[in-house]
Amino acid sequence: MRRSFFLCALATIGPVALAAQATPTPKRDSAARADSVSRADSIALVRELEQMQSAGAPDTTGSRGTSQQSASNPRLLPDISVVGDFIADASPRGSTQEDGTRLGVRELEVAFQAAVDPYFRGDVFLGISDEEGIAIEQAYLTATALPAQLEARLGRFLMPFGKQNTTHRHDLHAIEYPYVIQSFFGPEGLKGTGIYLSRVFAPFGFYQEVIATAVDRFGERDESLVTREPANRKLGGLGYSARLRNYFDLSQAANVEVSFSGITGKREQPMLELPSDDPDGEPLNGYNQRQSVVAVDVTYRWRPLQQGLYKSFILQGELMQQRNPDVTIPELLGPTGDRVGGYAFARYQIGRRSFLGARYDFVDAESSADGNTTAASGYYEFFPSEFSKLVAGYERYMAGGGAKGINRLILQAAFSLGPHKPHPF
Repeated sequence: MRRSFFLCALATIGPVALAAQATPTPKRDSAARADSVSRADSIALVRELEQMQSAGAPDTTGSRGTSQQSASNPRLLPDISVVGDFIADASPRGSTQEDGTRLGVRELEVAFQAAVDPYFRGDVFLGISDEEGIAIEQAYLTATALPAQLEARLGRFLMPFGKQNTTHRHDLHAIEYPYVIQSFFGPEGLKGTGIYLSRVFAPFGFYQEVIATAVDRFGERDESLVTREPANRKLGGLGYSARLRNYFDLSQAANVEVSFSGITGKREQPMLELPSDDPDGEPLNGYNQRQSVVAVDVTYRWRPLQQGLYKSFILQGELMQQRNPDVTIPELLGPTGDRVGGYAFARYQIGRRSFLGARYDFVDAESSADGNTTAASGYYEFFPSEFSKLVAGYERYMAGGGAKGINRLILQAAFSLGPHKPHPF
């Protein structure tokens, strides 16, 4: 093969070299001719590589008896995967899902992931649901060759705030996000579009990671609220977050992670309707208010070396505090004062593919008159393989404020097609 390539290159370049010796050419023509020869040589090399790939690829026969060959440039195709998330709500008092369905596809997630070049990697996650249609869940470019062991992302990503928010909903150990995340950020967690920087180091003998982000806004925009100006009109209104992760090995079988997170930014809050400054504009029913959330999360993991396939245990907890200005103006209807919420979660492995889990949630209401929300739930998880998951969950939900408790019985089936990245640690 090398001999044929060498002869081909010699046959291409030889006549050009002899002609160049026989007849001198102007410098501009020489440069153009050299560029033409270089392009011809590159094209010849690409054609030879394609022939080699086609010769080594297995033939397939179409329905009409014609011979077909696989694509000659498979490395240019990104990794494509699809994740399906199905929910069955068997709650005795009716469906507790957002769309009111008893049986439904909560979401399909389509992922495209590949190296863009030696310097960047691209990841795109599209969410498809009946309620929202097609939405961009994540789409970011990761720089892989930065100095000082830095990692940078540019685009839309799950905000690195707390522990559970960094995991896709279908990958959770439970069926839904904890209620403190749903109450503070939304039922699908918190996302942001902007810049992400992180670095891992170990100055004290254990691993630490520092993550900082600057995103276009804190949370999703409430389209029902009309304000005098956008919350992100000034740079101070953007969303800014930071997280510090600390990882300790307690033994060969156990470790613990302790993290601290904080985020701040301006968000639209409701108020009594006021006339617009513009005579033709809509009445104002919202105002921009700074809101901040701080959190601490702890995760303990145990997996014995000799029984790691059959025994493991996770104990996890998060505590969050939402900080709002203590405003007493009657026209303002948004949250005032501080709110606290959190959860405690445990999961024990009872077999190679089976797990039992339990979680307790609590979160303060936006006003003291509404009462606090609490919930206690239990889960059974079964993994036929790493590509599928079946979950049965029971929950006792108490909305507070004198409301009766709600019993929820939720079944989940999730599957993954194609290659997929490992879950975050």
